[in-house]
Amino acid sequence: MKLTELKTKEFVSTLASDAPAPGGGSASALFGALGTALVSMVANLTTGKEKYAAYEDRMKEVLKETEGLMESFNNLIEKDTEVYNAVGDVLTMPKTTDEEKAKRKEAMQQALKEATIVPYTMMEEAAKVLVVLQKAMGHSNPNAVSDLGVGALGLKAAMQGAWLNVKINLGSIKDEAFVSEYRAKGEKLLADNLALADSLYQEVEKQL
Repeated sequence: MKLTELKTKEFVSTLASDAPAPGGGSASALFGALGTALVSMVANLTTGKEKYAAYEDRMKEVLKETEGLMESFNNLIEKDTEVYNAVGDVLTMPKTTDEEKAKRKEAMQQALKEATIVPYTMMEEAAKVLVVLQKAMGHSNPNAVSDLGVGALGLKAAMQGAWLNVKINLGSIKDEAFVSEYRAKGEKLLADNLALADSLYQEVEKQL
């Protein structure tokens, strides 16, 4: 059964078990999915209401954007566990001969790269949702503004959690160009979007 098909209690229990996956990566994707869902909820609480007719078109755009991003995060919950398990599978490869050792080493490097790209993708998706959340700020049902604040927190957690998973894998990758590229791109995403998440949260506090 897919992780996203588990009941909440089952998912939490699985996460708490001694199984190494799902772990922090899938949890980060879940944070992102929850943050995105809250932005969508606020839009749904705004559209179709005469009182907020001025926000209708903007909120419809928000709903359209968050729908795809929620699906992306749901897929990343599964994908992160898959790529982690792929790393584990490499460890079971034979390493008796020099040829086997070389194949195992190559396979491990490829698996680690995949395990880096997935959480990096989470960071990119969280950045997209923060922009959508910013679009909703001040143009949605004010009674749900606190939910936008919680959404910003969830997306910040997704961003930082995903970055930790990028970094831990980069430490074992020998391809210096790959490491340099993803470290630089990740650091920029982190710097730009943590500041945005914090500013959005602070804006919500001002409105309460």
